[in-house]
Amino acid sequence: MKNQFSILVLLLISYASSGQQLFSLEEAIDYAISNNGNMKIEQLKLVDADGKIQEYKSIGMPKLTASVDYSRNIQIPVSLVPAEFFGGQAGEFAKVQFGLNNNLTGNLQLSALLFDGSYLQGLKAQRLYKDLISREINLKEYEIRTNVTKAYLAVLIAEKNIEVLNNNISNLTKVRNETKIIYQNGFAEKLDVERLELSLENLNSEKKNVLRLIDLSSNVLKFQMGYPLQDPINLTDAFDNIVNESSIQKMDNEEDLVIANRPEFRILEETERLQHIQLKVIKSGYYPSLSAFVTHQQSLQRNNLFDGDEPGLLPATIAGLSLRIPIFDGNEKKGQTLQTKVAIETLQIQKEEFIKAVQLQVLNAKTAFINAKQTVESRRRSLDLAEKIYKTTQIKYKEGVGSSLETTQAEQEVYTAQSNLINALYDVIVAKTDLDIALGTI
Repeated sequence: MKNQFSILVLLLISYASSGQQLFSLEEAIDYAISNNGNMKIEQLKLVDADGKIQEYKSIGMPKLTASVDYSRNIQIPVSLVPAEFFGGQAGEFAKVQFGLNNNLTGNLQLSALLFDGSYLQGLKAQRLYKDLISREINLKEYEIRTNVTKAYLAVLIAEKNIEVLNNNISNLTKVRNETKIIYQNGFAEKLDVERLELSLENLNSEKKNVLRLIDLSSNVLKFQMGYPLQDPINLTDAFDNIVNESSIQKMDNEEDLVIANRPEFRILEETERLQHIQLKVIKSGYYPSLSAFVTHQQSLQRNNLFDGDEPGLLPATIAGLSLRIPIFDGNEKKGQTLQTKVAIETLQIQKEEFIKAVQLQVLNAKTAFINAKQTVESRRRSLDLAEKIYKTTQIKYKEGVGSSLETTQAEQEVYTAQSNLINALYDVIVAKTDLDIALGTI
């Protein structure tokens, strides 16, 4: 019974493990966002930004500190005072000592920042910095989605090639076997059989190459996903379904570009806002700052620290305000202001240039997508025509009015047309992906 239970557990674990190896395109993207090393680094930056905000907030929070100081006067300092204070002669001085051998002091101080303009603006800057990190995470997700999508499609196109090759190998094997029988009955030449076997050998060789390509493409996909390279992976989305979604979808050529959809532009905007806040922080440094403090002190001064007959604790409490007024800083803030203004103007230029570049990217992507769709239709017509020619040559050959060479050439044209169509289908998916990237909708 125990062995049966162990086997059941192993089967359940195996089933769960195998279930984790199945990925649709969206599941692959989600997995990559959760496991990609660069994404983890960006998430850690967000945690670090929270830490920086807490650290900066502490500047304006009340602070309570305690201290205990002990000192022993090895030789009590001597002071000179006029002797006449003690009944002596005028003009003479007497030596006196102030203090006792031991001094134990405890301090408790409460301080708080009441007003500082640069602190308030700096707090806004810290929060904007966190927003900027969030924008960068969105950009990283955008890049991961793009990379995983293209890697996923590369695997699908290779698998589609295998599917077509398997069909061709199956059909050609059937024709080869039929031709062998015809040859054995004396109605065909040995050359006809050898040509078919050569074609079959070429197809099998091409299949091996594509299988190796699938392994390479799968490893690239695993790398982009952050998936263990040694573990197998299975893709559930069908190539034909993705093709249909990409090529059938209507596209409005007059659709306006929403530049805010691009995460890069949002980062530029957030950075510009951060620079404006930084400018306010610098200007606030010209204003006074005000802080308050309260200090309570207990002091014990004795020749013998543990003699209870000597004086006890001597309390003291002090409260006050501290006003700091900046007068001249050597033009430090003036230089900082100039640098920040330059940074703002640079960002404005970068935004303008980015908008122009994206507009061009969208126009090119739309044109490439339209061309890719038209190429697919052309390749389909070419494949239909090649298949009709091939069928006609087969009929002519079987009826004895056509040559095997003509049939072989027609067969090669079909394979070429199939390959061209598959490549065109892949191009249309990539073109649609590039268009989504340009529009920021991927």
